[in-house]
Amino acid sequence: MLKETYPYYLANKPLTPNTDLIVTDKYTGKPATRVALADAKVIDQAISKAVDAAEAMRKMPSYQRQDIINHCVKRFTERAEELALSLCIEAGKPIKDSRGEVSRLIDTFRIAAEESVRMTGEVLPLDISPRAKGYTSMWKRVPIGPCS
Repeated sequence: MLKETYPYYLANKPLTPNTDLIVTDKYTGKPATRVALADAKVIDQAISKAVDAAEAMRKMPSYQRQDIINHCVKRFTERAEELALSLCIEAGKPIKDSRGEVSRLIDTFRIAAEESVRMTGEVLPLDISPRAKGYTSMWKRVPIGPCS
């Protein structure tokens, strides 16, 4: 079942300003829940907080990044039915399709958690033409910061 209202989160803090969006159930046409709305100022604050956190994330060991993503997997799994129901109501999707989307969300984060500890690189020969004879390419994956 959906909660009556949902906050938005800024720097891991739930916020409930006085501006809400009423989510209408696509099947009944009745209000289903309310979600807090963030304005442009709040979005700018969120971007600023993400930029501020980027250095700590960059320095964070791989296993800690993996733990954070696995926590998301755990929470999505615990709330899978609520997430699916919210998709049904908000987007008008059948519950079967909504559950499939939530399952895909969980799978995507599970794969991201697995890959987060493989922030490795590769060494590749570049001798595909006479000009590049003896050249080698080396690259490594590194967290570069927030993106949207």
